[in-house]
Amino acid sequence: MPEPKDAFPYLCVDEFLKTMIDAKALATAFEMRLIDYLQEHTSSTFDAVQRCLCDDRQGLQFLLGSLASNNVVVWERDTLRLSDRFLHALRYRDLLEAKLDFAQLVAPDLLNFFHLLIQDPGEFMSRARLFELFGYHRCFDRTDENYELTRQWMRFTTALTKYEAEACLQQHDFSKYKKLLDIGGNSGEFVLRICKRHAAISGTIVDLPLVCDVGTQHVFAEPEAERISFHPADVRSDRLPTGFDIVTFKSMLHDWPDAEVSQFIEKAASCLVPGGTLLIFERSSIEFGPRTIPYGSLPMLLFFRSFRSPKAYEKILEASGFVEINTVRVDLETPFLLTSGRKA
Repeated sequence: MPEPKDAFPYLCVDEFLKTMIDAKALATAFEMRLIDYLQEHTSSTFDAVQRCLCDDRQGLQFLLGSLASNNVVVWERDTLRLSDRFLHALRYRDLLEAKLDFAQLVAPDLLNFFHLLIQDPGEFMSRARLFELFGYHRCFDRTDENYELTRQWMRFTTALTKYEAEACLQQHDFSKYKKLLDIGGNSGEFVLRICKRHAAISGTIVDLPLVCDVGTQHVFAEPEAERISFHPADVRSDRLPTGFDIVTFKSMLHDWPDAEVSQFIEKAASCLVPGGTLLIFERSSIEFGPRTIPYGSLPMLLFFRSFRSPKAYEKILEASGFVEINTVRVDLETPFLLTSGRKA
């Protein structure tokens, strides 16, 4: 069986995010423009790098040694260059930098409150900075501060979705659909990826007002923008548009308890035409075992209680009247599930 990174080459970025030191050295190399310098100067020397970028010789030696041990750079005698493997990973630089920033954001929560994550998840959520950043209550009032905070977390989710969407497109045939509704669709990146692949589809994203504003800006310059619209709404309380032949939930349902998930799926059913498809693309339960959890996956670790098994979603779909329910497992950096059902 092929490795996930063979089917989804973007997963190579995780090779460079295994430990905190690996990740911090790489983040520092980006910040001081060392990576850009070595891209422009495909073969350089230590002295040349020092003259251009860093006065502290010992500090630079430590940084380059860390990067070399992580296969970011090749340092032979006095010659420096980026490794071929890292040059390949730089094709996904947006994802690499987003994962570095996201892990850096949540690392203090784990360092300071890991005992609460294990023993008192409610208290952990009240103290963790991550949950303050993902403050959906800030997505209603149009203030500069709220926009800035919303853009910050949407950058992370958009970068992940840009690449995760490919796995969904490989596993599910969207060519038979004309009208798609993505509930909790964030920046519209998931719909954008589908529309790029299938010219006959038009997509609508339902999300909170500020999210829709930022999403509109995100897709504005894309050729597919004329087929993508945003519908500001709170799925918990507002009426949703109808007449769709597919409704999707991508990395949205894990944020909510079972009761709300059941409510959302019932509302999704009302948005579908008879025979329409409901599709859930979510991370599955994290499988703990002998494999060490890499530093780059810290943000996902915080949600280990929230990710559900396939059976959990299948049961909710069945209770909501869906038929022909099916789940496909997709192995990315953590397992995903792709669960679908047809409205009777």
